[in-house]
Amino acid sequence: MENKDIIRVKNIEEKNENVPRSKQSANVLFKFMKELRFLKEILENKAIIPRYYEESIEYLKISELEKIVFPMVCFCDINVSRLKEHVQYYGKFGIGLNKKWGINKGIQCINYINPESEIRKDFTYLFTKAFNQIDEDDSLVEYNSYLLNNLLFMKPLAGRMLRNNKYDKKNFTDEREWRYVPKIEDNDKIQLIIPPIFVGQLAVYNTYSDALKKLKNLWLTFKYEDIEYLMVASKMDRKRLVDFIIENNNVCCSDAQKYELISKIMVYNVISKDW
Repeated sequence: MENKDIIRVKNIEEKNENVPRSKQSANVLFKFMKELRFLKEILENKAIIPRYYEESIEYLKISELEKIVFPMVCFCDINVSRLKEHVQYYGKFGIGLNKKWGINKGIQCINYINPESEIRKDFTYLFTKAFNQIDEDDSLVEYNSYLLNNLLFMKPLAGRMLRNNKYDKKNFTDEREWRYVPKIEDNDKIQLIIPPIFVGQLAVYNTYSDALKKLKNLWLTFKYEDIEYLMVASKMDRKRLVDFIIENNNVCCSDAQKYELISKIMVYNVISKDW
């Protein structure tokens, strides 16, 4: 095949913007939470506000750098019929958004790293080398930014995770995580990475997260038609959510849109019996 034929084939592929439907993983990105009020807030804002979370990076074996804290919104790419374990851990209230929406928003699936792999060893070497020279060569700024962006979308195969003020052991690959990290600019006047001196101070994490509530340009926005599912814990919670959608003028523009949104509500205590 001549080079011009290769180029022609490539151009044809680039025009196909539709992502094929998943057959093994979900076609929806789910986010779960512990309380109904958080779900109501998301629906009212038509957005999910990122929060600062602590991530352990001990598996990378980078000298003097064991944890980092940065803002994110996390989703799981798990079929509805397999959600039971995930929901029991993260909460029985959730929103499922179309995966195409997530892809268009730049949400990225996590790169799960084997700590014994050559990929991990190479990354540790390059990361350490680049950041040891950051003050010596301004030309490394873009290179360092690339390495940092990769770091924000990496997790080990398994490890410890801070949840409800304690550390739990997790097999991270089971979570099939997709992640949104807001692109923070200088004029946002907030740091992407919380300074290491504050790592472990939950009050500081909350202060940074509260600051994001005022920076709407960093929110992860959606349209109501992007929603595929809403999940609540019980039938009583469903009634509360239905009343909220109907009575709140900030949720949906028309009665038809409100009823369509209501039709997407699932009750965990009902559907989990068939899982």
